[in-house]
Amino acid sequence: MPADSADQKSEIKHGKGSKRFLWSLAIILILLFSAWSGLWYYSYSTTQTQVDRIVAKEINGQKILTCHDQALGGYPVRLALDCSSFSAMDPATGWQVSGGPMQVYWQIHEPTRASIRTSSRLHIENAAIGQSLDVTGGMIKGSVLLAPPDHVQTVSLEAEEATLVSNDPFIGQSLGTIKADRLAFQLSPTAESDSDIELSLEASELAIKQIPILNGEIKFTAIGGLDALMQDRNNPAALWLRQSGKIANIDGRLEVGQKTLKLTGDIAFNQAGLANGILRLRILNPSIETAKVKQTLSAERDGFNGPLTGLQLMGKPIRDGDLVGSEVKIKLVNGAMKAGFLPLGNLPPLR
Repeated sequence: MPADSADQKSEIKHGKGSKRFLWSLAIILILLFSAWSGLWYYSYSTTQTQVDRIVAKEINGQKILTCHDQALGGYPVRLALDCSSFSAMDPATGWQVSGGPMQVYWQIHEPTRASIRTSSRLHIENAAIGQSLDVTGGMIKGSVLLAPPDHVQTVSLEAEEATLVSNDPFIGQSLGTIKADRLAFQLSPTAESDSDIELSLEASELAIKQIPILNGEIKFTAIGGLDALMQDRNNPAALWLRQSGKIANIDGRLEVGQKTLKLTGDIAFNQAGLANGILRLRILNPSIETAKVKQTLSAERDGFNGPLTGLQLMGKPIRDGDLVGSEVKIKLVNGAMKAGFLPLGNLPPLR
């Protein structure tokens, strides 16, 4: 047999094998695509039924959730519910949240986590008690993580370029309009106990009336907080004060001008809402080796520099990483705060 004839047969056989491989690959891809599309459509149908049921639900003739111009889509990797405007109400407490365009979405592979996005103003109101809060931001994002069968595991909210305005006289007079480049809040049960709540707050460039600009975060555990929230949505704070009133594992870090503050400790509120306990406050400065020379101080950022330096002199000298300063023990007795013999003012009662 001539060599060129054998080579031609080999090339023909190889070409047929390549075509079979390509056809097999195409069939596999089509089957995968069809299976994924079927899974998405099944999730879409199930979710649409759930959404319709939730939107139709009423308590005492009041709608729980309203989603105007409702549209569900998001193919191929997620489910996305779009509303041109929305409102959500808790008839048990009278609190209502409303806003403009909003999107709620779920990843197909993580159906227990719902994420929320909106760039419109959120209006939070309780008409019965005359309280309201308006939250605006360049982008407001939230998420809810559910644990089967119907248990909220984690709730978080984040707002960029945020502004908060409340009609509450105490908040309005003492705090005014609150602004921040970023505000973040997270709430979840602790790993140790499903009855306790761990809360964390973060803020960047937080501006509050008559207070220097702040940056930092704080987290703590409200012992029995979740139990109180589940048992009495009308006034969970009052029930929590009766049942526990304990705040544990406080861990905060705050940057105020040239100072870094670190706060740790535990406190307990009595039934009148007055705080008792011991806190440890570290007031720190950059060490000489790492300090950046700043020519001038500004009230906007360094307004607490003088009082904090005075308080710093009363503490025990310490070094904390690249920071140096002192640790001050703060004692709270029925809301009154003291550092040694020096009174620091009073915390308002928790209501």
